[in-house]
Amino acid sequence: MTDQTAQNVIDVAVIGAGFSGLYILHRFRQLGLRTEVYERGHGVGGTWYWNRYPGAGSDIESLEYSYAFDENLQQEWEWKERYASQPELEAYLQHVAERFDLLRDIRFGMQVEGMRWLEDRKLWQIAFHDGSEVLCRFCVVATGLLSAPKHVDITGLEDFSGRILHTSSWPHEEIDFSGRAVGIIGTGSTAVQAIPVIAKQAKTLTVFQRTPNFSAPRNNGPLQPDYVRRVKSDYRGWRQKQMNSFGGYVSVDFHAMEPNPNNARDMTPEQRRAEYEFRWKSGGLSFYTSFKDLLFDPEMNEELAEFFREKIRARINDPAVADLLIPRSYPILTKRLCADSNYYETYNRDNVKLVDISTTGISRLVASGVQTGDTVHHLDDVIFALGFDAVTGAAVRIDIRGRDGVTLADAWRDGPHTNAGLMTHGFPNLLFVNGPGSCTGFFNPVLNVQYQGDWFADMISHMQKNGFEAVESTVAADDAWTGKMADIARPTLFWNSSNWYVGSNIPGKPQVMQLYLGGFTSYRDHTTGVAASGYPGFDFM
Repeated sequence: MTDQTAQNVIDVAVIGAGFSGLYILHRFRQLGLRTEVYERGHGVGGTWYWNRYPGAGSDIESLEYSYAFDENLQQEWEWKERYASQPELEAYLQHVAERFDLLRDIRFGMQVEGMRWLEDRKLWQIAFHDGSEVLCRFCVVATGLLSAPKHVDITGLEDFSGRILHTSSWPHEEIDFSGRAVGIIGTGSTAVQAIPVIAKQAKTLTVFQRTPNFSAPRNNGPLQPDYVRRVKSDYRGWRQKQMNSFGGYVSVDFHAMEPNPNNARDMTPEQRRAEYEFRWKSGGLSFYTSFKDLLFDPEMNEELAEFFREKIRARINDPAVADLLIPRSYPILTKRLCADSNYYETYNRDNVKLVDISTTGISRLVASGVQTGDTVHHLDDVIFALGFDAVTGAAVRIDIRGRDGVTLADAWRDGPHTNAGLMTHGFPNLLFVNGPGSCTGFFNPVLNVQYQGDWFADMISHMQKNGFEAVESTVAADDAWTGKMADIARPTLFWNSSNWYVGSNIPGKPQVMQLYLGGFTSYRDHTTGVAASGYPGFDFM
């Protein structure tokens, strides 16, 4: 590689200081690369820095949703709950940053305004909101899967006289809802977590729902010492099992994340019911691994949906309210399944009201609250929990310009085209972690970034040994991977709902499967094979 002594030129710039950015910094340092992380927030955490709304937490078990690269870290850190809360996750990532001395190379409060590839120098030029710039040889986009909030397209925001809050950028100071009339717009994963907590404090809580969501019990609680002991007694072996599984989740005992190898169609109704009851008791996202054909077989999918509807009805006292909260218009699991703590029971409270906006929508905000049709709902606070422009949103909102000044947004106008989610043609030395084309979203994202970070480290070592300055994915490789992703996704039921996996939750966004559905082991076999074969599909310069 070329001389690194040029003023203000670093080896690697990483955009984002969440799980992905922290690991990339740690791993690339091991190569001797001068690496800096640029984070628009004022602390580490990424998703877990910004999303600090009441009840925020992971829907992946804490013992799994954590780094595996250092055995001492795994053994020393003590998780409190089965599913970690936002404060615990933020504290964990702060601990990691301090333990591995990462903070000295993280620049906080740095909003990236634009990036452009300097062809003659084989460098990326990154411009920040404060007018500063940095030049780097490689840029790693670690902006997160769910970090670009949907735009609020409601008239009258400036007319409302109360507080407006966004779950995706929640204030760091404590928000007190005591004695206040609160409204929350949205009933997705975020709102399902926030609603039960806010309802306990607010004078009244009005929930505005367009589309109901399926939710399973989170069944959270303190981690049992014996369970933790058994995991930590063979943490390495457990992680190895995760890395050899489809989704990166395995069971130690009762928890039902082990994939069922059977098709629902091949089981008796009694066997299917027993499997669903077991998964319901275990809680969380375990239904994704219950049977192999649930996202392909409409009849079997509907049977599972009806199982959920039965469970939902049993948790809600008012049948009319239950009818509004029961999804009927799309296949279950095609929107990411929610995991809740007393979400449905919250609607049994006297201070909670559900407003169906599926037909009327929200007309506007007025000074005193939210107007739906001819009705004004008088509120002191309005909370927006509208979801995200997922997978590609954060990256394409940055003005990233590659060869010939082409923007990433234009290059992906018809949907993202990547070479195994690692790079995209026309943007040399631009690396993606946990982004489009990878299997994150269907695989443990923390383990995925470790795998991708190690893969990139090996590729850069290859470049160092051979004197290459730049690498670029080929058009043919991008097309082949994008075609493979489309072929796998085509027969699924994802196309029958408005969901972020295919981008159909964002008006005007191209509807393509944004993530690899073939499972991690298939993804790993492909990418390790590419590396072992001398990186076909990548041009080195």
